[in-house]
Amino acid sequence: PTAASSDTQAMASGAAPRLVNGEVVRSFLLGRWSISKTFDYRLGGGKGSLEGIATFTETPQRQDVLMYEERGTMHLEGLDKPVEAYRKYCFNTARWPVEVYFVDDPTKKHIPSLLPELDCHTSFFVPLPFGVDAAGQGNTTGSRFEHLCVEDLYTGNLRVQGTDSFEWNWTVVGPNKDGGIA
Repeated sequence: PTAASSDTQAMASGAAPRLVNGEVVRSFLLGRWSISKTFDYRLGGGKGSLEGIATFTETPQRQDVLMYEERGTMHLEGLDKPVEAYRKYCFNTARWPVEVYFVDDPTKKHIPSLLPELDCHTSFFVPLPFGVDAAGQGNTTGSRFEHLCVEDLYTGNLRVQGTDSFEWNWTVVGPNKDGGIA
């Protein structure tokens, strides 16, 4: 799975926090995390891995909005040299469930920005509905969500494993892509 472990969390290791509102989610995510991912696409991608760092930082305009920035070294089958990878999302913890937005996605510039006060364009990606699992039961440590990208359906989950680690996994199925990021 895409594993993240905190480099800066001051909390003692232990049971996963109960993510019952946006403030608790913000407090849990805020900081610097080590990340490790694997990619396995049968269609529309390749196989490989990524090791790097992700940070969740408050935006200058709003403390309840976190910018997620991921940087790492990606190794892909068939490439002799690794490549540097970068990704950015926005987590709006003022909303419940917390909402995740694309940042400066060129395919979404025609849509009004959801947070125009920020120095970037934001557009909706997925909600993080902590509190309910796939069976409709209470689950305050995990969230399952979907995103339709043209004709390809991405299904993901974010699962908190302890006070200093979480997993964020994706599968994608469709006519253009078939695979997963774990």
